[in-house]
Amino acid sequence: MARLIARKLILMVLILVALNYVAYHYAVRHPGLLFYPFSNITDPEAELAGSQYPAYVQAVLRGDLGEVAGTPVTDIIREPIRNSLVLLAVAMLTTIVVGSALGFLSISPRTWRLRPWALMLLATGSSMPGFVLGAIILALLVYYQLYAGRGTTLLPISGYGIDGHLVLPVIVLSIQPTFHLAKVITGLLENELQRDYVQVANSKGLTWWQIIRRHALPNILSPVLITIGEALRLMVGALVIVEAIFLWPGIGRIMLYSIGLRLDAGPAGVFFGNPNLIAVLAVIMGSWLLISDLIAAVLAYRFDPRLSVAVERREAARS
Repeated sequence: MARLIARKLILMVLILVALNYVAYHYAVRHPGLLFYPFSNITDPEAELAGSQYPAYVQAVLRGDLGEVAGTPVTDIIREPIRNSLVLLAVAMLTTIVVGSALGFLSISPRTWRLRPWALMLLATGSSMPGFVLGAIILALLVYYQLYAGRGTTLLPISGYGIDGHLVLPVIVLSIQPTFHLAKVITGLLENELQRDYVQVANSKGLTWWQIIRRHALPNILSPVLITIGEALRLMVGALVIVEAIFLWPGIGRIMLYSIGLRLDAGPAGVFFGNPNLIAVLAVIMGSWLLISDLIAAVLAYRFDPRLSVAVERREAARS
C-alpha cells in the first residue's frame, strides 16, 4: 500500500504544479484573448506578468500567495474554503447514507431481485442533472411564494447557514451521485445474491441480513467505495454551479468571479483575471479531485483482498 500511496502522491504533485502553471498563464493571457482574439497583437502587461511567474513561485514557497486589491489571497479564500467543505461534507454524508439505504431497499428479500418500482426510480434519478433539479425547485418555491402570498419561501433559496440554507444546495449537489450510488449497489447486490455460495448460505438457514452482512457486502465493498470516490469527484465538479445558483459563499463562487462570470450580469469585480487568485483556486479544486481519487483507491485496496493481492503480485513482477 505504501508504494500505491507514494505513486499517487507523486502524480498528484506533478498534476498540481502543471495546473498552477497553466492557470496562472491563462489568467495572464485572458484579457489579451478577450481584446485581441483574431490578431497577433499581444498585451504588453500580459507579457510582463508572464515573465514574473518564477518570482510568483518563489513567493508561494515562502507562504505568500499574493494580494487582490490590497487584500491577501489567504484572507480571501479562507472562509470560502470552509463554506465549501461544509457543503461537500454534508452532501457526501447524504449521498452515502441515502444512496446505500436506497440501494439495499431496492432489492426484494423475497425474490432477491430488483423491485419493480426501483428500476424506474434509479434510472430517472441517476440521469437527472443537479442544476436542472435546482432550477425546478427554485421555480416551484418562487411560484408558491407568489400564489400563496407568503413573505418568505418555505426554504431559504440563497445565502449561507448551517440550518435550512443547507437543504437545497445539498439536495441539488447530491441528487445524481446518490441515485448513481444506489444504482451501483443494487446491480452489484443483485448479481452477488445469485451466486452459488449465497444459495448455500441460504440453505443453512441464515437470515437475509446475515447473508448480506457476512457474504454479499464484503464482495461488493470495493466497487462501492470506488463509486463513492467518483461521487465526490462529481460533487466537486458541480460545486461551482450549485454555489452560483444558491449564492453559497464558497470557493466555487469565487472562481466564477475570478473568470468574470456572474449570474446577476453585474460588471467584473476585483477578482476578475487576477493570476494569483486563479492559480490558487485551480490548485484547490484540483487537489480536492485528486484527494478523492486517492481516498477511493486506498479504501478499495484496504477492503478488497483480491485487489491487494493483485497489486502485490504486480509489484513483485516488476522488482
